[in-house]
Amino acid sequence: MSYKHLRLNEKSTADSIKEFDNESLVIFDDQCIPGVEIEDIQRTLLENYEPEKIILYAKHITDALKKVDNEGYVIENLERMGYLELYTPLVCRSEYIENYFKEFEYWNLNKFIKLNEGKVEFYLTFST
Repeated sequence: MSYKHLRLNEKSTADSIKEFDNESLVIFDDQCIPGVEIEDIQRTLLENYEPEKIILYAKHITDALKKVDNEGYVIENLERMGYLELYTPLVCRSEYIENYFKEFEYWNLNKFIKLNEGKVEFYLTFST
């Protein structure tokens, strides 16, 4: 199966996806994982991809997490293993992207994940 690549950013709109016809896409955006071999990640995502799902790269947070109040004071240290950093690339059918742009004018990875909550699976790596 072949996969087309799509590059989105916060200014991308529905016009960005006109040429796709219910194909499986590998999507990159401004939140693309930095400092790793993208080809290896992409290959692993494609190996684990199922057409009814959206597969997204994730890793455990390694930096300290703090909860702050409205004035900026730290009120709690959070357990970082309970949180993930989410990155592209992601793999999904173009219809999920088309449906996203029916709801939202511009691309936002977090909104895309929330809209497709029941379909998203994470490829989790434990590397830092």
